Amino acid sequence: MKALKAVRPSPATVIASIALLVALAGTGYAASSLPANSVGNKQLKANAVTSSKVKDHALLKVDFAAGQLPRGPAGAPGPPGAAGSPGAQGARGPTGPAGGSASGLWAVINPDGSISRRSGALSASHTQTGVYRVQFNRNITQCAWLATIGSGASTTAYGFIEAELASSTTDSVQVGTRDTNAVAADRGFIVTVLC
Repeated sequence: MKALKAVRPSPATVIASIALLVALAGTGYAASSLPANSVGNKQLKANAVTSSKVKDHALLKVDFAAGQLPRGPAGAPGPPGAAGSPGAQGARGPTGPAGGSASGLWAVINPDGSISRRSGALSASHTQTGVYRVQFNRNITQCAWLATIGSGASTTAYGFIEAELASSTTDSVQVGTRDTNAVAADRGFIVTVLC
Protein backbone atom coordinates (compact mmCIF):
# COMPACT_ATOMS: atom_id res chain seq x y z
CA MET A 1 0.00 0.00 0.00
CA LYS A 2 2.85 2.32 0.71
CA ALA A 3 4.15 1.95 -2.87
CA LEU A 4 0.83 2.96 -4.36
CA LYS A 5 0.69 6.00 -2.23
CA ALA A 6 4.04 7.20 -3.51
CA VAL A 7 2.91 7.33 -7.20
CA ARG A 8 -0.38 9.04 -6.56
CA PRO A 9 -0.46 12.25 -8.63
CA SER A 10 -0.90 15.54 -6.95
CA PRO A 11 -4.15 17.48 -7.45
CA ALA A 12 -2.30 20.03 -9.62
CA THR A 13 -1.09 17.30 -11.96
CA VAL A 14 -4.60 15.88 -12.28
CA ILE A 15 -6.07 19.29 -13.16
CA ALA A 16 -3.31 19.98 -15.70
CA SER A 17 -3.88 16.59 -17.35
CA ILE A 18 -7.64 17.20 -17.62
CA ALA A 19 -7.02 20.63 -19.16
CA LEU A 20 -4.64 19.11 -21.70
CA LEU A 21 -7.18 16.43 -22.70
CA VAL A 22 -9.92 19.04 -23.18
CA ALA A 23 -7.64 21.23 -25.32
CA LEU A 24 -6.58 18.33 -27.53
CA ALA A 25 -10.11 17.10 -27.94
CA GLY A 26 -11.31 20.58 -29.03
CA THR A 27 -8.57 20.94 -31.67
CA GLY A 28 -9.25 17.47 -33.01
CA TYR A 29 -12.93 18.20 -33.16
CA ALA A 30 -12.39 21.46 -35.05
CA ALA A 31 -10.06 19.79 -37.56
CA SER A 32 -12.43 16.90 -38.20
CA SER A 33 -15.75 18.73 -38.11
CA LEU A 34 -15.09 21.87 -40.28
CA PRO A 35 -17.00 21.64 -43.56
CA ALA A 36 -15.09 22.04 -46.85
CA ASN A 37 -14.52 25.64 -48.04
CA SER A 38 -15.73 27.08 -44.73
CA VAL A 39 -12.52 29.00 -43.88
CA GLY A 40 -12.14 32.33 -45.70
CA ASN A 41 -10.43 35.71 -45.38
CA LYS A 42 -12.40 36.56 -42.23
CA GLN A 43 -11.12 33.47 -40.43
CA LEU A 44 -7.45 34.03 -41.42
CA LYS A 45 -5.27 36.32 -39.34
CA ALA A 46 -3.16 38.95 -41.16
CA ASN A 47 0.06 37.45 -42.56
CA ALA A 48 -1.11 33.97 -41.59
CA VAL A 49 -0.32 32.48 -45.02
CA THR A 50 3.45 32.40 -45.59
CA SER A 51 5.60 31.12 -48.45
CA SER A 52 6.18 27.81 -46.73
CA LYS A 53 2.40 27.19 -46.65
CA VAL A 54 1.86 27.87 -50.39
CA LYS A 55 2.29 24.98 -52.82
CA ASP A 56 5.06 25.63 -55.36
CA HIS A 57 3.81 26.75 -58.82
CA ALA A 58 0.26 27.10 -57.45
CA LEU A 59 -0.06 30.91 -57.88
CA LEU A 60 -0.76 32.78 -61.14
CA LYS A 61 0.47 36.15 -62.40
CA VAL A 62 -2.85 37.74 -61.44
CA ASP A 63 -2.17 36.81 -57.79
CA PHE A 64 0.71 39.33 -57.67
CA ALA A 65 0.70 43.13 -57.67
CA ALA A 66 1.92 45.02 -60.75
CA GLY A 67 5.72 45.16 -60.87
CA GLN A 68 6.09 42.45 -58.23
CA LEU A 69 7.23 39.79 -60.70
CA PRO A 70 10.45 40.41 -62.70
CA ARG A 71 10.02 40.69 -66.48
CA GLY A 72 11.46 37.77 -68.44
CA PRO A 73 13.69 38.10 -71.50
CA ALA A 74 12.06 38.90 -74.86
CA GLY A 75 11.11 35.85 -76.85
CA ALA A 76 12.13 35.14 -80.43
CA PRO A 77 10.10 37.06 -83.03
CA GLY A 78 7.24 35.12 -84.48
CA PRO A 79 6.68 34.54 -88.19
CA PRO A 80 5.27 37.50 -90.15
CA GLY A 81 1.53 37.61 -90.41
CA ALA A 82 -0.47 37.64 -93.60
CA ALA A 83 -0.54 40.91 -95.52
CA GLY A 84 -3.49 43.07 -94.65
CA SER A 85 -5.93 44.42 -97.17
CA PRO A 86 -4.86 47.67 -98.85
CA GLY A 87 -6.05 50.83 -97.21
CA ALA A 88 -8.12 53.53 -98.83
CA GLN A 89 -6.35 55.75 -101.33
CA GLY A 90 -5.16 58.98 -99.80
CA ALA A 91 -6.02 62.42 -101.06
CA ARG A 92 -4.01 63.76 -103.96
CA GLY A 93 -1.16 65.97 -102.88
CA PRO A 94 -0.58 69.48 -104.15
CA THR A 95 0.97 69.92 -107.57
CA GLY A 96 4.67 70.64 -107.36
CA PRO A 97 6.37 73.57 -109.05
CA ALA A 98 7.08 73.29 -112.74
CA GLY A 99 10.55 72.06 -113.58
CA GLY A 100 13.00 73.94 -115.72
CA SER A 101 12.58 73.59 -119.44
CA ALA A 102 14.87 71.26 -121.37
CA SER A 103 17.63 72.88 -123.35
CA GLY A 104 16.08 71.87 -126.69
CA LEU A 105 19.51 71.55 -128.32
CA TRP A 106 19.62 68.80 -130.94
CA ALA A 107 20.29 68.20 -134.61
CA VAL A 108 19.77 65.43 -137.19
CA ILE A 109 22.81 65.45 -139.51
CA ASN A 110 23.03 63.69 -142.90
CA PRO A 111 26.18 61.74 -143.96
CA ASP A 112 27.34 64.69 -146.09
CA GLY A 113 27.16 67.06 -143.10
CA SER A 114 23.96 68.85 -144.07
CA ILE A 115 21.31 69.48 -141.41
CA SER A 116 18.09 67.52 -141.82
CA ARG A 117 16.33 68.91 -138.72
CA ARG A 118 17.44 70.94 -135.72
CA SER A 119 16.64 72.87 -132.57
CA GLY A 120 19.16 75.34 -131.23
CA ALA A 121 21.82 74.23 -133.75
CA LEU A 122 23.31 77.10 -135.81
CA SER A 123 25.40 75.16 -138.30
CA ALA A 124 27.05 71.84 -139.15
CA SER A 125 30.19 71.10 -141.13
CA HIS A 126 31.83 67.97 -142.54
CA THR A 127 35.54 68.56 -141.97
CA GLN A 128 36.91 65.22 -143.20
CA THR A 129 35.82 61.60 -143.62
CA GLY A 130 33.87 60.60 -140.54
CA VAL A 131 34.43 63.94 -138.74
CA TYR A 132 31.71 66.56 -138.20
CA ARG A 133 31.27 69.74 -136.19
CA VAL A 134 27.88 71.03 -134.99
CA GLN A 135 27.64 74.56 -133.56
CA PHE A 136 24.86 75.46 -131.07
CA ASN A 137 23.45 78.84 -130.04
CA ARG A 138 24.86 78.92 -126.50
CA ASN A 139 27.74 77.87 -124.25
CA ILE A 140 27.56 74.10 -123.77
CA THR A 141 30.72 73.50 -121.73
CA GLN A 142 28.69 72.42 -118.66
CA CYS A 143 26.35 70.16 -120.64
CA ALA A 144 26.34 66.53 -121.78
CA TRP A 145 26.67 65.57 -125.47
CA LEU A 146 24.98 62.45 -126.77
CA ALA A 147 25.19 61.14 -130.34
CA THR A 148 23.79 58.08 -132.08
CA ILE A 149 24.04 56.73 -135.65
CA GLY A 150 20.97 57.69 -137.69
CA SER A 151 19.82 60.40 -140.09
CA GLY A 152 16.87 61.90 -141.87
CA ALA A 153 17.27 59.30 -144.64
CA SER A 154 15.08 56.21 -144.70
CA THR A 155 18.09 53.87 -144.41
CA THR A 156 21.09 54.14 -142.15
CA ALA A 157 24.45 52.39 -142.38
CA TYR A 158 25.60 50.94 -139.06
CA GLY A 159 28.81 51.91 -137.36
CA PHE A 160 30.39 53.53 -134.32
CA ILE A 161 30.10 57.11 -133.08
CA GLU A 162 31.63 59.39 -130.46
CA ALA A 163 30.94 62.98 -129.40
CA GLU A 164 33.00 65.55 -127.48
CA LEU A 165 33.31 69.31 -127.07
CA ALA A 166 35.13 70.64 -130.13
CA SER A 167 38.58 71.96 -129.21
CA SER A 168 38.98 75.72 -128.73
CA THR A 169 35.19 76.23 -128.64
CA THR A 170 32.48 76.65 -126.01
CA ASP A 171 29.47 76.09 -128.27
CA SER A 172 30.32 73.23 -130.67
CA VAL A 173 30.30 69.43 -130.56
CA GLN A 174 32.72 67.37 -132.64
CA VAL A 175 31.32 64.02 -133.77
CA GLY A 176 33.37 61.13 -135.15
CA THR A 177 31.77 58.22 -137.08
CA ARG A 178 33.24 54.88 -138.13
CA ASP A 179 32.04 51.82 -139.99
CA THR A 180 31.57 48.40 -138.36
CA ASN A 181 35.30 47.69 -138.86
CA ALA A 182 36.15 50.86 -136.85
CA VAL A 183 37.46 52.63 -139.97
CA ALA A 184 36.55 56.33 -140.34
CA ALA A 185 33.43 56.54 -142.52
CA ASP A 186 30.69 59.08 -143.21
CA ARG A 187 27.50 58.28 -141.30
CA GLY A 188 24.38 60.25 -140.57
CA PHE A 189 23.79 60.88 -136.88
CA ILE A 190 21.62 62.56 -134.26
CA VAL A 191 23.33 64.73 -131.65
CA THR A 192 21.66 66.01 -128.48
CA VAL A 193 23.00 68.44 -125.88
CA LEU A 194 21.58 68.14 -122.36
CA CYS A 195 22.13 71.05 -119.97
